[in-house]
Amino acid sequence: MKRFPFGRLFLSCLTGLSLCGCTQKNPSGSSASDVTPVELNPVTEQEEAPVSVTDVSKLPQITPIPEPAAETTTEAVEISLMMVGDNLLHTGIIVSGKQDDGTYNYDFEYEDIREFLDAADISIINQETPLGGDDREFTSYPTFNSPTAVADAQAKAGFDVVLGATNHAYDTGLSGLIHFADYYHNNYPNILLCGIHGSETDAPAEAASEPETAPYGPPAPEGWRNRKEKAHPSTRVHTDDPRVYLLDVKGYTFAFINATYSHNWESVARDVVGHLDFLCPYDPNTYRLNMTEVAPQVLDDIREADRIADVVIVCPHWGVEYTFQPMPYQTTMAQAMIDAGADVIIGAHPHVVEPVEWITTPNGNEALCYYSLGNYTSTQDYPERVYEAMAWVQFRDDGDGMKVDRDKSGALSIINHYTYSPLRFGHIYLLEDYSEELCNAHGLLPRTGRRLNMNDLKSWEAQLLGDYALKRADVLGDGAGSGTGTENETAGDEP
Repeated sequence: MKRFPFGRLFLSCLTGLSLCGCTQKNPSGSSASDVTPVELNPVTEQEEAPVSVTDVSKLPQITPIPEPAAETTTEAVEISLMMVGDNLLHTGIIVSGKQDDGTYNYDFEYEDIREFLDAADISIINQETPLGGDDREFTSYPTFNSPTAVADAQAKAGFDVVLGATNHAYDTGLSGLIHFADYYHNNYPNILLCGIHGSETDAPAEAASEPETAPYGPPAPEGWRNRKEKAHPSTRVHTDDPRVYLLDVKGYTFAFINATYSHNWESVARDVVGHLDFLCPYDPNTYRLNMTEVAPQVLDDIREADRIADVVIVCPHWGVEYTFQPMPYQTTMAQAMIDAGADVIIGAHPHVVEPVEWITTPNGNEALCYYSLGNYTSTQDYPERVYEAMAWVQFRDDGDGMKVDRDKSGALSIINHYTYSPLRFGHIYLLEDYSEELCNAHGLLPRTGRRLNMNDLKSWEAQLLGDYALKRADVLGDGAGSGTGTENETAGDEP
């Protein structure tokens, strides 16, 4: 900014005044130097002495221009989010958790990703199979029922958000779905179980009677690790919209919406209405679903989430199984959700990885979209179904709002490694830690004759993740080591 030269002006004023007081003109116009010198302006008893021209207090006061305020710098705030795909409990996974005393424990499912769970501020898993009740038989494909010990392990691992709206959510009927929801709500009330509603259907009146926020989770059993141990624990925030789920992290509100295209029927089961959130619209008379459009209710929910939250995460259960590319209608649905306010879309259902991309809508709105992360745990029997992805989204606020950091967001390639004879869970590996030796040891080969190979795995990563492929060091730093142990590699061979 330019400054006015007030000092120079002030000196000019003084000089001018001095000259006016020292030079006198006579009536003829000649200067005082032309006449006989006399005492000028003599002071008499009746006259006041003239004011000295150097008496500044008699001059108009000049108000100085203040110095410009120093620019304040706002320290950037970063928040990280991770998500893994379908927790698909086939029989081999179910029996892997059975203990000698007949109980079940699934802590092992998450030990190999512990370093990422600990590093993330928000962690999400898609619980593909329902926890319909331990009094029922535990079953696999095509109608699943999984032990409630799965939820215990997820709480222990520190997951913040569990997605329940899947095509298998209704496999054990309405009673099983209600048990599924109630188990989380009653035992782990501050894990956000999204997309399904139990015996208490999250009615607005009930939500309003609760505190605005609640500390994360119930007291943890001895030795358990949950979000309370995090440097920045997440806190559940209640909302009047039962289909919008909120977490407060570092003072920022994150909204989550989860909905499924169907529950494996072409029409909606009438008794499940209000208990399962649907992505697609259905005819109110016939209940028949239109699986290629997004329901207006979902778009309204996203708009409401955008109104009350800083970041909106939408997790649709959508697409066609075992296809590497999304359907055209999914892109149309994604654009509609982005225009409604979605900041990130992370999809599930196809059981294989599909591309990651930034979508810009015709209206100019943008969001990061993961069409599918594939499975997390399963014993599916094709190589492409054990190649998986872990989403990692880095958010950053530099003073202009919380936004996706494009340079630090992407996905890590992971491998679901299981053994055979008997069929058991083995480990979750990062692709960068995998090898041809491990490919040869995978249960796929003796079970199906199909062999994993590193060339295919790296090719899928390049084609599906491309520039969004991340490595451990990109997320955890150069000093991070392998989080996958090999000391129990043969444990899966035990009956």
